[in-house]
Amino acid sequence: MQSNPVVVRAAQLSHWTNFGTVSREGCVSSSSSRGYEIVRVKPEHYEQVMDFLRHNFFLDEPLNVCVQLVGDSRPGTCPELEEFSMGALQQGLSLMAVSPDGAVLGCVLNAVSQHEDIEELQRLADECPNPKFKLILGLLAHIEKEADVHHRFDVERVFEIPMLSVDSNCRGRGIATALLRDAVELATSLNVPLVRVDCSSKFTAMAVAKLGLEPVYNLKYNTYLPPGAKQPPFNPAYPHDEVASYVKRL
Repeated sequence: MQSNPVVVRAAQLSHWTNFGTVSREGCVSSSSSRGYEIVRVKPEHYEQVMDFLRHNFFLDEPLNVCVQLVGDSRPGTCPELEEFSMGALQQGLSLMAVSPDGAVLGCVLNAVSQHEDIEELQRLADECPNPKFKLILGLLAHIEKEADVHHRFDVERVFEIPMLSVDSNCRGRGIATALLRDAVELATSLNVPLVRVDCSSKFTAMAVAKLGLEPVYNLKYNTYLPPGAKQPPFNPAYPHDEVASYVKRL
């Protein structure tokens, strides 16, 4: 589930609320020529990152847009998606690209999963009180089960990248690629044997493929029917016609 530089749609950076300058402690990578640094997201950054997601990912991710998850709200508001996002942030593995004045330009949420987490995701989908987010969680659980990367690659842990988002005013600067590359390097440093990204966006799929990830499962949106549905619930805008799982052995 990624944002469109990624597909997914975007709010203007001018609408972003500045919570102050991000500390350079914990810098992962830096380049004066590219005009931003990539740093680990710490607890003191959670609200800043969440606000960025409300103004970007919540509004422009293809599935969110397709089901009108946040409706006309600006910034996007969805308590269930915020809780889902915070769960990844609290693992302490997420990264963000920040400008010299501390503004968040993009972020990638990361988490390490085990096979039993698939059943937990299904439980969250079954019990979700928000019917729109319930649809999305159900799709994610279906993909997890069908891809089954833990068994397919015989690994106990997988480095997951559930969200990627870059501000619409900052695209074309290589931020998404830099975030993904540093996420893969972080997984390597943690000795996690496999990286996985589920791409809901065509553009995300193109970005991860450039980094050497390969598709292991794909599902056309117009073929997915959740239990009880009479017609496919997802029909994202062109060119986003499928969701695909990409992986890379480390």
